[in-house]
Amino acid sequence: MPSDQPKSGSSLLKQLIGIVFAGLFLWLAFRGTDPAKLWSYIKDVQPFYLVLVCLSGLVSHFLRALRWVLLLSPLSEKKISLWNSFCAVMYGYAVNVVVPRGGEVARLVSISKTEKLPWVGVLSTMFIDRLLDIALLVLLLGFTLTVFPTTAFADMKWLVPGGISLSIATVLGLLVLPQMAGIINWIIAQPAVSSKLPAPIVEKVENLSTQFDTGCRSLKNPVTYPAIAGLSLAIWVFYWLNFYLMIYAFGLQDKVSPSQCLVVFTIGSVGVLVPTPGNVGSFHFLVSQGLSMVSGVNHELALAFASLLHVMCFVLVTCVPAAVCFVVQTYKARPDEPAAAPAYPPAASRRD
Repeated sequence: MPSDQPKSGSSLLKQLIGIVFAGLFLWLAFRGTDPAKLWSYIKDVQPFYLVLVCLSGLVSHFLRALRWVLLLSPLSEKKISLWNSFCAVMYGYAVNVVVPRGGEVARLVSISKTEKLPWVGVLSTMFIDRLLDIALLVLLLGFTLTVFPTTAFADMKWLVPGGISLSIATVLGLLVLPQMAGIINWIIAQPAVSSKLPAPIVEKVENLSTQFDTGCRSLKNPVTYPAIAGLSLAIWVFYWLNFYLMIYAFGLQDKVSPSQCLVVFTIGSVGVLVPTPGNVGSFHFLVSQGLSMVSGVNHELALAFASLLHVMCFVLVTCVPAAVCFVVQTYKARPDEPAAAPAYPPAASRRD
């Protein structure tokens, strides 16, 4: 029976490539760094703001789980559990710390099992979930280039028109997204197209279009789609808030303005797309370089900022909640144990 699972050799190669990229970016980020200075900056951070970073990170995960509930709702006649959605999201993040993109499998298996949902339908909603994130990242990039060009990019005259083009294209794409499956089917149905494509390819495209349409069902609801759009925006606002709260933790609020923080956040978000384990290396390099370039923060301080923020957002605020979810879900899944038999027969049955 053919399997849709990727070959183990291909998967192993992807993991090795991810590790190589992580090592390369770590070397680029930490070369020439004074470890003593790095540690001195980290140990002087204000703990209160670290707590706020944790809370902000948890809120962003909760909002993502809530958005996923809305995307999953057409797949089930019963109400999707927000708790199970949150746990699945956390499992995905936790696995990604070790295996790049491996968290998608953990997330898929978890929600399919706990909510008794068809995995093909769940997979299509996860694709839409990822597509929304990419669209918001592109929109953020376009908005940042348009509104907040800094002196560091003064010679790049194409940034503003490029940012405007990205923003407009992304908004149009989000508006068309719910109807994309119908558009694809219409294109495939045209004689000029269908006559030139082999039947297996046409069938494959139609199947993918059907799955895509399944994931888009919530987006066709005039009530649900605005809620999904609002949640998508809120998720990224809290992602940015993680960065800005860390600015206060390091006492950099006088050197880094909210708009400059947005530029650094955008640069760091692009680094998340690099498939390294737990975004190690790419996040450290791009965030530290961005902070130094945009706000003139010295190398060790910028790297301390990136390192601590990475530990807080990609390890602590993902692995700890994932462990809690696992313990709670495991406990709830345990079958009820039969009551223990009394040590002595009831008094009414005893012989006087």
